[in-house]
Order: sequence, then C-alpha cells, then structure tokens
Amino acid sequence: MHLPFLPILAILAASHIAAHADTQADTPAEAPADTSQSIHINSIRNPELKSYRVMAAGLDAFDQHHALAPTAREVRFKLVAGSRAPADAMRDLALRIAGNETSIALPLSADGSFTLPRSAQADSEDADLITNKKKGQYRWQPAIQSDGVPAGMRRLGDLRLQCQVMIAIAKKEIPFWVRTLVGTLLRTTDWCSAEQLKMGTRSDAPLASATLLAGEQRIALKVEKEGRSFLAPIGDTRYADDTLIELVYQQDAAGTPPASP
Repeated sequence: MHLPFLPILAILAASHIAAHADTQADTPAEAPADTSQSIHINSIRNPELKSYRVMAAGLDAFDQHHALAPTAREVRFKLVAGSRAPADAMRDLALRIAGNETSIALPLSADGSFTLPRSAQADSEDADLITNKKKGQYRWQPAIQSDGVPAGMRRLGDLRLQCQVMIAIAKKEIPFWVRTLVGTLLRTTDWCSAEQLKMGTRSDAPLASATLLAGEQRIALKVEKEGRSFLAPIGDTRYADDTLIELVYQQDAAGTPPASP
C-alpha cells in the first residue's frame, strides 16, 4: 500500500525542503566577512531565505536518529532549482547566515550542497540563511550518504534519516493544527515510521528503474516525475536499514551512472 503521503508532501513542498564531507562542526563557525557578497545579498529584494533555528532542527534530528545511518558523517543540505527557476538559477549562487551581528559565509559545492555549522550566536539572534537570489526559485533538501555505499545505490537507512531531518524542519515551520492533523492521519507522531510509508526521493539524473535488494528478492520501486524521483518504502519494517536500492539511470547504456548524492 502506498499511504497518501499527501499531507507530508504538501507540507514539504510548501516549506521548500526536500536532498558528505568532514564531521559536523560542534562549535560556531568563523569565516571572514565577504563584503562584496554581503552587499550583493542584501541588495536583493525579497531574497530566498530560511530560518537558522528551523534548519538547525534538522541537525538535531540527525544527531537524535543517527543510529539509522551510523557511518554517515554528516547531513548536507542542498539548494535545488525549482520548476519556476530560470535556467541559470545556480550560477553565481551564494549563501550565508545573517543576523544582527552574525555573518557566516556558507560555501556551496558544485551541486548546490553545503554543511550547516552549529552557531549559538546565530540561534540567539534568530538569524536567517539568505541567498543572493529571489525567493521562490529553490527547494531546500537534506542529503545523507553512509560511507561505503556503492555508486548507483542508495541505502534505506540513509533515506529514513533524511526523512527524519526533513520532517523535523517541516514541523518547525507548520502550524500546530497541521501537525496534529498529519499525526492523526498517520496515527503516530513519528511520521517517518508510519507503516508502509513510501517517500519520494529525488534523483539528480533521470532514472530508468529503482530496485530494492532484499536478500534474494528484487523488488521494483515506482519511479515518478519522468525518472526524477522514486518511492522508497521507509516505513516498511520488513526491510533493514542496510537494505540497498539499486538505481539504473536512463543514460547507463552510454556510460557510467553519476555518483549518488
């Protein structure tokens, strides 16, 4: 059964959250202020932003549920251009934590991902993560990858932990009545563990297929959105956290699949 993941999907879409370096920083990050970048960011009217406290809830969820992916060194967050974004939305994209006194540049990888440092000052100032682009062009996604997962594979426990991070952030942004409604529909406050729950998981490259490898079983998973997403059975307790999902990309015949996010 595919639970109507509608309430959660609607929440996450409205929240613009959805997809691996060194260990998570335990102390406030210190970075030299980039004056030109700061001026550019501040000059954008109605910029894309996200509350630091909201995003930090994802860090807390990663720590709390780390047993789902014990070899994952960190959670990375990723800015993904939405359907309404211009073709060059990722070009010259910049991000920083900005508060009354806080100014911390957050370097972006080529894929738009970044690590979020712990910062007591940013938390106390209720700072924001601010881009130099206009609001409504991006989605914010967590991305978790355990060490040793082969290329072209995703680990189910990683996706379960991604869900915990995603939902922790969403719960910070939505009204109490919505949280209550979703909890009632799913019959649990732990939305990610709802029985038979399947979560749409984004793929950076179009997929031909996604197959759950459970012992001798090969279980085809539903691929959606023209190959850009597959449904992972994160709520099905029959499958252990170490269960792998094999991804076959549409371009495989012409070359090797891209690295897993």
